[in-house]
Amino acid sequence: MNGGPWLVTGASGFLGRHLLQQIAAQHPEQQIIALVRSREEWEGMEWTRGLAGVDTLVGGVTAPERWAADQRLARLGGIVHLAALVRHGRADAKEVYFINVEGTRAMVGVAARSRCRMVFVSTSGTVGCFRTPGQTADEDSPFCEREVARWPYYDSKVRAEKEARSTAGELGVELVVVRPPVLLGPDDHRFRSSNHVARLLNGKLPFLIRGGMHFADVRDVAAAVVRLMGRDTVRPVYHLPGTICSIEEFYRMVAEAAELPAPRRVIPYLPALWVSRLLHGMGLHLLPEPALIEMAAHYWAMESKYSGGELGYRSRRGQETIADTVRWLRTASSDR
Repeated sequence: MNGGPWLVTGASGFLGRHLLQQIAAQHPEQQIIALVRSREEWEGMEWTRGLAGVDTLVGGVTAPERWAADQRLARLGGIVHLAALVRHGRADAKEVYFINVEGTRAMVGVAARSRCRMVFVSTSGTVGCFRTPGQTADEDSPFCEREVARWPYYDSKVRAEKEARSTAGELGVELVVVRPPVLLGPDDHRFRSSNHVARLLNGKLPFLIRGGMHFADVRDVAAAVVRLMGRDTVRPVYHLPGTICSIEEFYRMVAEAAELPAPRRVIPYLPALWVSRLLHGMGLHLLPEPALIEMAAHYWAMESKYSGGELGYRSRRGQETIADTVRWLRTASSDR
């Protein structure tokens, strides 16, 4: 493993949880500094109490000048930048761009001062979004800027990748961009990523739209990031693909795992979008917000030239991931 502690942003999130737990289990000698917004909130989460070798540093990614002078950062072995604001509505665009773009650029600056590698976990949506099925993107594919320009989260990630790469080149930082798709699996303690599955379990899936879905298991993605941090030589970009399917196929898998009827009502995209815009304009949130309906009507896919051979990456079967997600959601919901 790289010498010195690793600084992990977004450590309290879904992927952060799995990343820290895998490091603690497989590399207990590796020291971690978790950048957190609130130490009280961090310590109040049950899963953080058993983590060995994890220190905390209070601060935000957009204002490193408030915490970057901490002496522990002078000898960092690397940075794993997971922190991001995942909101798709245009009303949140200003905050999304600020945190996702400016925060990422600021973290490159921290890596430069510490003279260490930075792994930036972006998203497959920067290159792997299409209007029609059957297309894919690898590590050398161009950004799909025209497709995602209307959606603040994905567009901010495109800009963040560009800004980070430019800044890293200027400052001499070894930057590695990792692109996973939607993450599923157990232990989504914030109940955000698993919301795709929870909608069906909770009877809040009034209809489907024809489009695509691409997801990977959070445990496999976390393992790949850990291996990446331990490699001597790395590439600028790694894709971590998973299960690629239609939305109808995805919810058939969820229904099978949950032993529930599969949703059958599929409605055309434009009427769904118009009704969503009308209801949300009236302040009624009976349907998903318009941006989510727009995204659902697209197709998401990517592949990798390198992650299997160099990182030992393989996402487990989609049905297994969904079954574990359903099982955890039901257990967690009964405990709430």
